[in-house]
Amino acid sequence: MIPKFETVGDIRMGNPFYARESTSAFEVASELLHSRYGGMPVVDRNNRVIGVVGEADLLRALRGPRRLEEIKVGEIMTRPPVAVEEKTTLEEASRIMENSHIHRLPVVKEGVLVGTVNRHDLLRAWLGMSADI
Repeated sequence: MIPKFETVGDIRMGNPFYARESTSAFEVASELLHSRYGGMPVVDRNNRVIGVVGEADLLRALRGPRRLEEIKVGEIMTRPPVAVEEKTTLEEASRIMENSHIHRLPVVKEGVLVGTVNRHDLLRAWLGMSADI
């Protein structure tokens, strides 16, 4: 089936959340629990994606001896991040997610974070539905 939208940049990207390396793991956990998202990109001071942090990273941290308030995201994030340029096709983005066994992708323009897409967003876009419904 030919997608209704061509690239990830053509769709309204979800997940406006992001963290910095110095953000506490507790703060990230709280943001995720109050949203419908399971993870977020981690950016440097120039908003370049340097990692991702998700529920699995947080659960792994909870099994350790320290409290989430004492842990910085930079200590537990997954790197290097898998990210795509906004000109990446929906087909390629879905292939990357499948091959990398991930549920979401940071989207960048010239290396700077512009949004995040997940499998749900791609499916909606492929069928011609707005990603924000």
